[in-house]
Amino acid sequence: MEGDKKSLHPAFVVTNIKTLIPILLDIKQDEYSSWAFLFEIHLQAHGLLFLIDGSAPTTEIDKNILTQLDALCRQWMFSTMAKDFMLTVLRSGKTARELWDHLQKLFQDNKGNRAATLESKFVNIKFVDCSSIDDYCDKLKSLSDRLTNLDFPMNDKRLVIQLVNSLPEEYNTVASFIQQSMPTFDASRSQLAPKKFVVRTKPPWRLLQP
Repeated sequence: MEGDKKSLHPAFVVTNIKTLIPILLDIKQDEYSSWAFLFEIHLQAHGLLFLIDGSAPTTEIDKNILTQLDALCRQWMFSTMAKDFMLTVLRSGKTARELWDHLQKLFQDNKGNRAATLESKFVNIKFVDCSSIDDYCDKLKSLSDRLTNLDFPMNDKRLVIQLVNSLPEEYNTVASFIQQSMPTFDASRSQLAPKKFVVRTKPPWRLLQP
């Protein structure tokens, strides 16, 4: 009886795939590269890369279990997609590999056009259109990250140059220092952060004893 027992494949005990792949795949965003990278790591950790790359399983797997694992892999993909996008690709593949290939083609087609649009937004972003220095920095970094996800990585120095280009006059001194020293983007952002003043209060009056 003991020899007839089959151990449960570790992939079946994954209860919440979103904690392992926190990126929500959406055609309106440009995070496919990061999503695919995390998804491949997850499959590799469970010995399931063969489900999407066409290679042979590293160990012998029962045919029924293999069918269940393929369905589980597709469920993981659907669970990490935005609902509207998921509905458009729901029936685009009968196997995990067919679905994976479809997503790859969908996101990598017109990649150049999407990158050109983001590049235009990046160079035209203005400080006056942002609510604060933090909002300005966040938008620049977000556009830079999205370009990287489209395989058009943004050089950190260029990011810093764009950061100081649109700053108002009150930042002239610190902007000039940043241009001369060319620190990292994070260091530049820290130098531009508004100073926090500590309000000092006088000690309470000493009560005189009668």
